[in-house]
Amino acid sequence: MIPGGLGILTVVLLLFCLWHASTALGSRLAAVFFAITVVTAWAFEELGVVTGLVYGPYHYTSMLGPWIGSVPVLIPLAWFALVYPTYVLVELIAGRWPVRAPEGRGRLVALALLGAALMTAWDVALDPILSGPVYRAWAWETGGIDVAVPAQNYLGWIVTAFTIYLLYRSAERRVRPRAFAVDHAIVG
Repeated sequence: MIPGGLGILTVVLLLFCLWHASTALGSRLAAVFFAITVVTAWAFEELGVVTGLVYGPYHYTSMLGPWIGSVPVLIPLAWFALVYPTYVLVELIAGRWPVRAPEGRGRLVALALLGAALMTAWDVALDPILSGPVYRAWAWETGGIDVAVPAQNYLGWIVTAFTIYLLYRSAERRVRPRAFAVDHAIVG
């Protein structure tokens, strides 16, 4: 089990990500990134739970606390705690210091796709654990106790994460982000 519980761990990671994003991006872009992530993630999750169309048929358990609609409040917050570190990682993989807006639309789409792929890879490890017999934060309608995560779930993660990154990176292009002080030392 996770010390302090899954909720506490998620909130601690979320607060760190919000602090880091505010420091790296500035409070305005951090707020935009957070809002885009939470609203988009909640909309996809709500659609997914209600229809089964996004991630496959599943439902959340009472383990994750209060809900908005059919989705625990913790879920869209957890999306930001996963999306933001992955955003920073994508920037580093792309050979850029984080928080620089992509130069063109093609680059924007490529970075959004890379982020979506990394987010989905992260979910390949997380989903079986969090829907497994120990945590049971959600349950797959088609899976048994052995946690049969449907392949549709991973496609849903790609679509959801790609949408979040595309929306944020489009907003990021319109607002000049504040760079880290160390960025100036590296660039010159």
